Amino acid sequence: MDTRRDFIKKSALIGAALCLPASLTRESFAYYPDLKTRSPKKVLILWYSQTGQTYRYARLIGCILKDKNLEVDIREFQETDKKILTDYDFIIVGTPVFYYDTPSNVIDWLEKIPSIKGTPVAAFVSFGGPEGNQHNASCHILKVLIKKGGVPVGRDAFRNIPSYPTPKWDSDNQKSGEHLPNADTFDQVCRFTANSIEKISRGETISVSYEFALREGLRILPLVWLNKKAINKHTVDASKCIGCRTCIRKCPTKAINPFKQTVDRDKCLACFGCLNNCPADAVVMEYRGERLYGFREYLRRNNITIMEPEEFKTCS
Repeated sequence: MDTRRDFIKKSALIGAALCLPASLTRESFAYYPDLKTRSPKKVLILWYSQTGQTYRYARLIGCILKDKNLEVDIREFQETDKKILTDYDFIIVGTPVFYYDTPSNVIDWLEKIPSIKGTPVAAFVSFGGPEGNQHNASCHILKVLIKKGGVPVGRDAFRNIPSYPTPKWDSDNQKSGEHLPNADTFDQVCRFTANSIEKISRGETISVSYEFALREGLRILPLVWLNKKAINKHTVDASKCIGCRTCIRKCPTKAINPFKQTVDRDKCLACFGCLNNCPADAVVMEYRGERLYGFREYLRRNNITIMEPEEFKTCS
């Protein structure tokens, strides 16, 4: 039986073959407003994280900037008032790559922010495998911020252990990433942060352009719909549920109700945040007849501990 990822890839590649011309589109932005400052004092780091990977990088960036005596706020998207973005003179956005792109809930949120004309902006993404279209996903974030008046000064992608649920969690990609993030990953985060600050001080910008990639064409396919069609069961096991509401907090559309053991399939984005984060393994999801288990359970079963940056020992 094919794994979930294999099923999506097969469906996506068929569609991609039909939309190849769309995958060869290149778009860039060369003209930006003047930076409103070359010496930022107040920084906002916005993050969306499904299993804690992106949040870990956001925290590390915050620690680095605090060490430079900057005032830093680290906030989750869905708990942030969009109006406050105008109060900051540097904005950094981080998300995972999902379905070969930036998560749709993040893009929808960013498209509704007020004008941030002249504010330097940077974007980073986390990803679990080299085929995820991470360059274009990070550029998608910057593209939206540029439309709101942001001035791009940084962009990067940080690989970590994959957290995409499969029945056995035993693919070659999964095994090759089990040691990530490591010290090299965290050094990359440090360089991204330092380079972005350096760009601002020099009044420099970065180019924002999509790569020529076949997988870029996959963005126009109904990948979420295809995945949801293959999920034949999605509910909550009342006998296991401990009422912690973690699944509610992690669901970007509030589609799950663990107390009624229901999931609104129309609202669901198939992001697997509920499955991956449930501490009691109470979220029940079957994919083409096979029961899946989440990221926390995968770590527990394989006795895997994710490395934390050294900076966390001294940075609150």
